[in-house]
Amino acid sequence: MFFKTKDLMTVGNITGGLACAAVAMEGMAATTPAQATQYVFWSGMMMFVAYIFDSFDGVVARLLKQANQFGAEFDNIADLVAYSIAPGFMLYLVYRKAVILPGLEDHPQIQLLIAILVGLLLPVSGCIRFARFQIRKLDVQGLWIGFPRPASALAIVALVNSHLFQISPIMHWVGVVFVFGLAAMNLSLVPFIGHHGRKWSWYLKIILNFVWMTVAFSIVLGVFFDVVPKRLAFDWTLIWLSFYLFVGWTDISTATRMEVKRLTADWND
Repeated sequence: MFFKTKDLMTVGNITGGLACAAVAMEGMAATTPAQATQYVFWSGMMMFVAYIFDSFDGVVARLLKQANQFGAEFDNIADLVAYSIAPGFMLYLVYRKAVILPGLEDHPQIQLLIAILVGLLLPVSGCIRFARFQIRKLDVQGLWIGFPRPASALAIVALVNSHLFQISPIMHWVGVVFVFGLAAMNLSLVPFIGHHGRKWSWYLKIILNFVWMTVAFSIVLGVFFDVVPKRLAFDWTLIWLSFYLFVGWTDISTATRMEVKRLTADWND
């Protein structure tokens, strides 16, 4: 039997992604930006649910010794749904209902076109990335080739739900540029630090544990107990993923970069 217990984690990943999209679709009925913003918030929370399940599928597979090729392919498809397709629905809601781009107050048709374009970028780039890696698989221990889809989806979700995005209208335009940039980074051949097969030093383990704890405790204290601002978890996520995007690559040696460049030299032919 192909489907095993550990694949239930992947089902949870897909379910979280589809819930993200479903909440965004429900948000299209909102009559004010404030109402739409609430749907954007809960759509983002569903993305966290998807990521939690995604984080545990490998752990469960190793504990139950159920790792197989079906699981790897199933997980890859789940990531396409949760981190490429689902964010497109949320982004369309953001730029169609939740915000009005500065300078386009009297040009709703232009904003509609931007909403459509922004909503398409991650799904299209994700599908291209998926197809490319199906044709030409390349596993480099401890690295991702191109910015990983989970990180790009969480970065987008964090940005549009952050306090900065809510209080600064100029950030609405920054968000458009950010989506374009992440879609391009999804398709790039730039190596990024990955967790598969990587041995972390003791101090990096401390940092990584601090990262997930700040987000997890912010969700619990903000959403369930209302002790801290509900959006604090998104603020932390945006901060940590910004470090990963702009600083994390510096940990990759020049020799490794040259090797990746050699391995991918014919990918864009």
